[in-house]
Amino acid sequence: MLAFKKAGGSGATVASTEAVARLQSFLDEVAHLELSDTQREWYQVEVAAMLDGSEILMHEVQPLTGAALLFMNNGVVLAEPCCRGLRQYPRHLLHLFVEDFRGAPSPDGDGLLYRVELFSISPADEQLCWLHECREEHDIPAAQSSTARWMRWLNQA
Repeated sequence: MLAFKKAGGSGATVASTEAVARLQSFLDEVAHLELSDTQREWYQVEVAAMLDGSEILMHEVQPLTGAALLFMNNGVVLAEPCCRGLRQYPRHLLHLFVEDFRGAPSPDGDGLLYRVELFSISPADEQLCWLHECREEHDIPAAQSSTARWMRWLNQA
């Protein structure tokens, strides 16, 4: 991590201050989800402690499940409050697929218009599969925005 000392001799570094701000932003977002008190406490105490000193570059949260995907320098961390699970997947084992069914119907006949999938090559019960599925045209720009962020992150040197 590249860090610079702040003027004024506070001793704190700019990089660590930004990292703390991104962690706090993530914790604030999950605090506003409709989670049980136990799940909320798990995020605020356990996950926060496990991520101490780790730098979150960006994050996504699934409001319906409370699951979160944290993008770090060399991989992603999947947090699942339902099972109190935290899993890390290295960047080099991740793939990104985009399927656009707006020109032709989804082969599954489920009304799906657009799907973005970030997934891992891992043992079967430990695979990452983070999806954005759109059945409404107005949801596609948000999925495309996530695709762009994921693509930039995957292609960082």
